[in-house]
Amino acid sequence: MSAEQNIATIKKAVQAQNAREFKVFQDLVTPNVVRHELAHIFGDQRGQKELGDLLQTISKVLPDFQNKIEDVFATENRGAVHLSISGTHKGEFLGVAPTGKKVTFHAITLYRFEEGKIAEVWPLVDVAGFLRQVGALNI
Repeated sequence: MSAEQNIATIKKAVQAQNAREFKVFQDLVTPNVVRHELAHIFGDQRGQKELGDLLQTISKVLPDFQNKIEDVFATENRGAVHLSISGTHKGEFLGVAPTGKKVTFHAITLYRFEEGKIAEVWPLVDVAGFLRQVGALNI
């Protein structure tokens, strides 16, 4: 696929997450998609169901989360996006009880595409930034 088509797929995936249209999101990934958890918070996810389950879990922590694309680029089989993520901490995360605090933090995600769909994902999320904002990390 072209770089432009892959950028469009990334944008659709972000929009689907923001709209909580997890079925739409799952349709943008291959059946055997793999999400490689670089921060080792959730572990790796394999397949559309596990990835969809993770998105549901994140929605419980930040039910109003919104991803804003800060930068995105792609080649014919690779892509990357820089996101700012905002939301209200309303669910337990890493042992931290809900605080009700509004947070904004960043993530960078790399993608590999197969036949126009996302086949592999490597996200790196600023978990420390999130934890600082909810008062769970003081460094």
